[in-house]
Amino acid sequence: MDPVSHTLVGAALAQTGLERRSAYGAAALIIGANLPDLDAITMFISADTSLYWRRGWTHGLPAVVVLPLLLTALLCLWDRWVGRRSGPTSLRPKTLLGLSYLAVATHPALDWLNNYGMRWLMPFDGRWYYGDAVFIVDPWFWLILGGALFLGRSHRIWSLLGWALFAGLAIWLLQIGVPELPLARALWGGVVVVLVLLRLGGVGRHQASASRIAIFALALLALYVGAMVASARYASGAVERALLARGLRVEQLMVGPMPVTPLVRDVVVATADGYRHGAARLWPRFELELEPRALPRLLESAPVETALRSPAVRGFASWARFPFAEIEERASTYAVYLMDARYVRRRRVGFGSARVELPKAQLPPAPTGPARPARSGAGAN
Repeated sequence: MDPVSHTLVGAALAQTGLERRSAYGAAALIIGANLPDLDAITMFISADTSLYWRRGWTHGLPAVVVLPLLLTALLCLWDRWVGRRSGPTSLRPKTLLGLSYLAVATHPALDWLNNYGMRWLMPFDGRWYYGDAVFIVDPWFWLILGGALFLGRSHRIWSLLGWALFAGLAIWLLQIGVPELPLARALWGGVVVVLVLLRLGGVGRHQASASRIAIFALALLALYVGAMVASARYASGAVERALLARGLRVEQLMVGPMPVTPLVRDVVVATADGYRHGAARLWPRFELELEPRALPRLLESAPVETALRSPAVRGFASWARFPFAEIEERASTYAVYLMDARYVRRRRVGFGSARVELPKAQLPPAPTGPARPARSGAGAN
């Protein structure tokens, strides 16, 4: 999930009353909910380095054991330094450790929900696992948890201004990101209006009320996530049956989430002819629409094989779930475009794709023959 969602989860847990269990309780919950994203610093090296390290060492089960210990130790050291200057605080190390474990554990659990993937067993096993249930940036997460926090923590002018900015940004993203879903956008905006009216009516002003609202929001979020996981499993089975009914042999399948709407699923299926992609509509009746053209798989050619062995794309090669390639022949080089059909369906350079330039003199001619079987990467559904 995106950093906003992780932060909202930690803050909502704090608002339930857990922050009062120990000094720095809120810090442990909010920092812990984001701590596995330490690997994001690799983005400053290169995009491919980020793909190689992301959702690995700092997200796997060993990290879930180690990171809370480190966070608790740092907070205790901070408390000791503060205590020397301003006196002792109500720090409870065991309680703080428990809060840290709770917060850190939420992070990989939420990341697993989307189709980017999670490597639960890193650094011992690099296999990818996919929940394929919730889009990586989910405005309903923001609305449910942000609404609870807005009611409980908007008692000053600066906080009201901050929430107004957040709501405006979210509405703007909905407008430009999902223009084809007016009903969903109207519903989202309508709930925002209701939250503003509740806030004007004084709801959430008292601590006990704010705690109950946060507990309700987290319970509602759990129901939403459960429904999305169940919907994903139903959609996957329904799509596979529909594909078999059309005579398509399914070798690998993704029925992934779409932004905002839980009733439409993004479909990518590997068949003998290549990758087919389209959309599955779950309501009011199930419909599967596939693009007529199949995407090519990885070509059995020296340029593609050599490109995949390049250190410049080792992250992409280990991360790609539905990899395919195109070769552009130039005067003295081959430009090999590597793409992942989860995110890229036509040639471009950006997220979900990579380009490698190879000198012709070092390679045999690129064949124009049929595609070879797809690489499934290290992925597992």
